Amino acid sequence: MKNMNHLHLLAALGLIASMMTFSANSASLEDASHFANGKAKYQTLCIVCHGDKGLGDGPTAASLPHKPANIPNKLGQLFTTKNSLVDDILKGDIEEGMPAWQGVITRQDALDILTYIESIQ
Repeated sequence: MKNMNHLHLLAALGLIASMMTFSANSASLEDASHFANGKAKYQTLCIVCHGDKGLGDGPTAASLPHKPANIPNKLGQLFTTKNSLVDDILKGDIEEGMPAWQGVITRQDALDILTYIESIQ
């Protein structure tokens, strides 16, 4: 009977380990999906002004009345959150030359873009 309890315990531990592995794999697949989405959206919509690394040095930056934001610097500011930057992306700032992307991209797309920018620094 004692061996049977050990077998049940080992089987339960094996099941838990496989569930944890599945969960970790699912999370990494989701992360990869968000990264790919952020990269695609960034390259389609943002790179022309913000440049390859988000530094505000894209090919059209010099012709704009205001230099595009340096996104990594914004992400690193003490009182700036990703959510506040998402709001900035979605609402835009016409006076600064930043178009409003609400209705073109989702809130998750904007978060994915910021995550992509963070990852390439």
